[in-house]
Amino acid sequence: MIRIKAAEITGPRQVSLVEDELAGPGAGEVAIRSLYSGISHGTEMNVYRGDAPMWQRKQDRRTRLFVDADEPEWRYPLRYGYACVGVVTAVGRDVAEVSEGDVVFCFAPHQSAHVLPAASVFKLPEGIDPRAGVLAANLNTTFNGILDAGLHLGECVVVFGQGILGQLTVQWAKLSGAAPVIAVDLIESRLEISRRVSGADLVFNAGEERDIAMAVRALTDKRGADVVFEFSASDRALHEAIRTACYNGKVIVMSWYAGALANVYPGAEFHHNRIQLISSQLSGISPELSHRWTAARRMEVVLSLMPKLNLEGLVTDVIDHDSAAAAYELIDKHPQGILQVVLDYGED
Repeated sequence: MIRIKAAEITGPRQVSLVEDELAGPGAGEVAIRSLYSGISHGTEMNVYRGDAPMWQRKQDRRTRLFVDADEPEWRYPLRYGYACVGVVTAVGRDVAEVSEGDVVFCFAPHQSAHVLPAASVFKLPEGIDPRAGVLAANLNTTFNGILDAGLHLGECVVVFGQGILGQLTVQWAKLSGAAPVIAVDLIESRLEISRRVSGADLVFNAGEERDIAMAVRALTDKRGADVVFEFSASDRALHEAIRTACYNGKVIVMSWYAGALANVYPGAEFHHNRIQLISSQLSGISPELSHRWTAARRMEVVLSLMPKLNLEGLVTDVIDHDSAAAAYELIDKHPQGILQVVLDYGED
């Protein structure tokens, strides 16, 4: 048996560290000792705060609608997380994908070890810092957004929200040949990272530049942006993203909003400018591409391109796994001073 420590969400804004045991790997499985795991500052905060709809309702798998149920989809305690990097410590029979000693990424919760199907773990490229390797999850999410956007060379891209997902999208857009790529946020330190690390061509502080849509038109012969990404989870930002897009332009919505959107006014630019509002979510591929793109191909491409991206400058805080509760609270209450929190499992 493998002794582990795991972080569990035990209630809204409550996290506890528990001890448990795992059986060793069977056929087709591998054992992994965790090195680092990344806490999602968007999706995971909705789960931690109790805002995710799964806490109150259940998604019917056939209709894909959230419906009332005697028991909701999730119940406390819940082990959550989906961005872990570890080292393979043992392999079961019939495993050819990885070997002992390989450093791998897996979509797995915050705990000190895992036993998983070998097909669900992925070797990190040579030279990638394992701490930055946790960003493979976010890189899949944002690359999926790039696929949904259908970017073309020379198109203007605006990215609202310069948290970790926004930073990675700036880098993907630059790599895709978009120009100019413009980053928007309210936090000046994030905009500095957008310039220095992610390579944004221009940045706008939304607290100072009140009319982003007009400022972008001043740079684009009054057209507006071809593609706008929205990561801020703010309804005001979503409305401004719609205003910023050009006629027949696209707004790729990648935020997981916690409630109603009171400050979105679809009767104005959305209606009259024929804006395409596209929800991008990791579990699906754009229908225009699904005949040739799969989740496996997406992961393969993301891993192959990781060395071309500037990732190490995006990890701002590394916290001991034993202090997971404090790490969650830091993100929840003081998000302005951090970009990506990573839990460190040490050498045990």
